[in-house]
Amino acid sequence: MTNSETNEPSTVERGSTDRFGYEWAHYDAIIPEHERQLGRWMGSTGLASFAGKRVLDVGCGMGRNPFFMLKNGAAKMVAVDVDEGSLGSARRNLANDERAEVHKASVYDLGPELFGTFDRVTNIGVLHHLAEPERALKAMWSCVAPGGDLVLWCYGKEGNRLLLPVIQTFRFIGSRLPIGATHTLARVTTAVAWPVMQRVPFRTDYYNHLKTLSKKNVESIIFDQMLPHIAHYWTRADMQRLVAPLGGDALIELVQGNSWHVRVTKK
Repeated sequence: MTNSETNEPSTVERGSTDRFGYEWAHYDAIIPEHERQLGRWMGSTGLASFAGKRVLDVGCGMGRNPFFMLKNGAAKMVAVDVDEGSLGSARRNLANDERAEVHKASVYDLGPELFGTFDRVTNIGVLHHLAEPERALKAMWSCVAPGGDLVLWCYGKEGNRLLLPVIQTFRFIGSRLPIGATHTLARVTTAVAWPVMQRVPFRTDYYNHLKTLSKKNVESIIFDQMLPHIAHYWTRADMQRLVAPLGGDALIELVQGNSWHVRVTKK
């Protein structure tokens, strides 16, 4: 997908799709604590709000979020991603639910002519890794049916300010290493950080919540932070700026003390 004229990475490649594909091929097990994580990311919208809805999940990864959206009553699920590693894991995890479809598609190519329109379009933990988030939002919004909504979860600058220099340093290193080396670095970092995390009292709800997760899950989270080339940490004002052009009714709320749950409803 490299631009043939400039030999520069394409817009899709700049979103580190191959690196996330590696991640979801290696951390492909769905566990109960993933449902609790998704519930926290959904804020006041809540998991119960999926009941009866036709949902398009954009950037489905290994399929864990669609799995729990279906568990909470979604009537139909179309899950899309661009990397074959992610898609292979998603197909395995969603294979036993006849309500689910998994397709290869870039967020930038989405439109109602592709899969139709939906009661809800979700983008959980993906928008902040994209090279052109405004363009992605416009494409996803075109797939929302009148009266439906676009639901996002994104990294926040609020609640991360003290640790952000550390996170960005690890990402600077990890995103430039071969993916296997980044994976090894994540494992070593987790082995060192795990016992420390159990003892340190954090001010932010999210970092205290990490103590309740399994070590394997924390390892995947640390790896996830290290591998992408792009990781935006947005303020509330940034989120308002991003969704304002959509013209819908926007709910923007801080969840976990360090990230944004956003629901934009189409009039």
